[in-house]
Amino acid sequence: MRDLCRLACLSLLTTVAAAQAAKITEKSVRETVGWLAADERKGRGSGTPELAAAGDWLADRFAKAGLKQLSDGSWFHEFSLPGLLIDSGAVTLKLTSRVGDKSSELELVAGRDVRQWRPSDGLKGDESCTVATMDDPVLQRLLTARSARRPIIIEVPETHAYWQQAKGLHTVLEERRKASRPVLLVRKGLLPPRPKHREIEWSANWSVAAAERADVPQRNVMALLPAREDSDLKKEYVVVSAHYDHIGVGRAKNGDSINNGADDDATGTTAVVLLAEAMAKMPAPRRNILFICFAGEERGLLGSKAFCEQPPLPLDQIVAVLNVEMIGRPEKGNAGKAWVTGSGYSDFASICDRAFQKTGGGLVEFRMANQLFMASDNFSFVRKGIVAHSLSAGSLHPDYHQPSDEVEKLDIPHMTQIIRRLLDVTRELTERDEAPAWNKQGEEILKRVQGQRKKR
Repeated sequence: MRDLCRLACLSLLTTVAAAQAAKITEKSVRETVGWLAADERKGRGSGTPELAAAGDWLADRFAKAGLKQLSDGSWFHEFSLPGLLIDSGAVTLKLTSRVGDKSSELELVAGRDVRQWRPSDGLKGDESCTVATMDDPVLQRLLTARSARRPIIIEVPETHAYWQQAKGLHTVLEERRKASRPVLLVRKGLLPPRPKHREIEWSANWSVAAAERADVPQRNVMALLPAREDSDLKKEYVVVSAHYDHIGVGRAKNGDSINNGADDDATGTTAVVLLAEAMAKMPAPRRNILFICFAGEERGLLGSKAFCEQPPLPLDQIVAVLNVEMIGRPEKGNAGKAWVTGSGYSDFASICDRAFQKTGGGLVEFRMANQLFMASDNFSFVRKGIVAHSLSAGSLHPDYHQPSDEVEKLDIPHMTQIIRRLLDVTRELTERDEAPAWNKQGEEILKRVQGQRKKR
C-alpha cells in the first residue's frame, strides 16, 4: 500500500511539475534576468547599495512566492567583509596646472567638486600629481599597481557610478596600498582644457581624513521550501544556489563602464528565483529545498564560505548542492544542453543527465569542467565533504567579466529550456531514495582538499 501511495504521489508530482515548467516562459526569464543585469544595478559589486537593493528584491520575490524564512524574521544570512570608511567631505584640494611659463590654480570644494575614491597612507601633501580621465590606459596601469606614490586625480562625470558611490561618508573594500597617496575624483568640466601639442604639469596641495577600519555588511539571500510533514527524509536538505554579485563598475570599453554580469551570474540567479517560484506551487517535496543567492562569490567565494563557516542549519543535513553558474550562452550545437563541473567525482552528473533526458536534453563534456570545479560556490560545500557541483550551460566567452556581458547577448530560449530541465533535476534530487555520493576519484579529491585545509 505504501509503495502504491508513493507511485501515485510521484505521478501527481510529474503532472504538476510539467504544468509549472510550462509557466517558466521566455518572458519571465527575460524580465528576471533583465532586472538583475540592468544598468541601474551598476554591476552588483560587493559592498554597493545596488547589490543590497538586489538582495531586497530577491527576498521580496521569495516572500511573494510563499516560501519560508530559514531564520525567523529574516531572509538573509549575514556576514561582513573588512573595509575602510572614507569621508569625502573632509577632502581639501588645490590643483596647480603649468604649461610652459604660465600656471593657474584651482581650489575645489569637498563633496561638490572633489571626492575621495580610494584610501591613502598619507594624510596631506604638496607634490606632483597625475591627472587623467577614467578611460586613460596609463591610468588603468597605475590603478592596478601595488603602490601610488603620487596623488591620482580622475576627472569623471557626475553620472559616473564611482562619483555617486564616493559621496560623503562611504565604505570601500579595497585595502590601503603600500606607501600610497589618495585617488580623488573631480567633477567633469572643472579642469582646464588640455592644449594641443603641449603637456600640462600638475601639482596638488591636498589633505584627507584618516580612513577608519569598518566592517562592510554582506548578505546571502535564503528561502526555504519545507519537506512534507509525513516524509521519511524531512530532516535532509537539497541546496539550489547561484551568486547574485558581480564585479561592478570598472574600466570603460566603448564608452561603457558597467560590468552588467548578465551571464555571470544573473542567469544562474534567475534560475534559482524561477525554480523557487515554480516549486512553491507544487506539492511539498520529500526533502527540504533551500534556495540561496550568494554574495561575495567574485571576491573569492566569500558568501558561500561564510555560510559554511557559520551555517544556519547543521551541514550534515545537506545531502546535495546544485549550484547554477552561467547558463545563458551555449556553445554552438549545445542549445538546451548543460555540463557539470567535476562530473567524474560523484554520481551527481548522471542524476542530472537522466533528468535532462526526460525532455530530450542531456549533458555534454566541457574542456575546463574539472578545473572549474573549484571556481564557484559549490566548492565551499565540497570543503565540508558535501556532494556539491556547479551546472553550467554556456562557455567562457570573450564577454566574461567585461561590460559587454549584456542581456542582449543571452540566448533566452536556450536559457528557458535549461531552467525547465533544472526543475526536473531538483525534483529528482529531492525525491530519490539515495542521496548523491562521491565515487573513488571524488573521495581522493576530497582527501586532498581537506588535507590542504588542515595544513593551513
